[in-house]
Amino acid sequence: MSEKERAIQALRHMIEQNEARGQKEGKLKDWFNGLNKDLWKAIETLQRA
Repeated sequence: MSEKERAIQALRHMIEQNEARGQKEGKLKDWFNGLNKDLWKAIETLQRA
């Protein structure tokens, strides 16, 4: 697995964790959603590189 693939996998794992945390912590759900949007942008950038 390349470094790029590992980075993408790690970012996706972070997104999954954030979604779970957002469901548990209702007050922070919007914050986690915003963070996940930024993480998806990072994934898209890595995939284009």
